Amino acid sequence: MNIRIGLLAFSTALLLLASVSANAQSCNPAVVNYIVRDEQGTAIGGEELKTLEQQLPKVVGNADVATGEVSLASDGASFYRPESVNWDKGNKIPALEFANAKTCTLDFPTVELTYHGKKMRLIFNISIERHQDDRRPVIDSLPFQEGTFVLDLTSWRRGEDKMIPAALWRKSKPQ
Repeated sequence: MNIRIGLLAFSTALLLLASVSANAQSCNPAVVNYIVRDEQGTAIGGEELKTLEQQLPKVVGNADVATGEVSLASDGASFYRPESVNWDKGNKIPALEFANAKTCTLDFPTVELTYHGKKMRLIFNISIERHQDDRRPVIDSLPFQEGTFVLDLTSWRRGEDKMIPAALWRKSKPQ
């Protein structure tokens, strides 16, 4: 009888351990970094960027919203990932960060920002799956201006560490 109880307890402990191990697994978060630029094209940082972040809901799509920074390479078109040994070598630029570390996927639809009395609606329509290599895109912005803009990635050649240039934003026609 005691052997059965011991085996039952041991089996239960193994099941619990397997369950805890499965839940403790981690994955590389899905993150979109968006460099916000003022009307003259200068990257917005500090308190101005924090104010823009606070205008947004805490979650957009399935992404948590925060401020962060990106590390741009000297070519201005490539970036270093935070886990890269070259991160410290890059030029740090403040950015809005939209991240999902819970499911490590991202469904990132639309963001509306207000800056100096102007509203800029940005339609990203980005989806990131767990298996994708390019899980941390950095997106540059147009100078801040009134209107609705759609990110058109049809001509963008996916590159793990290549920034998505501002030239891929298209002004949406009023409906």
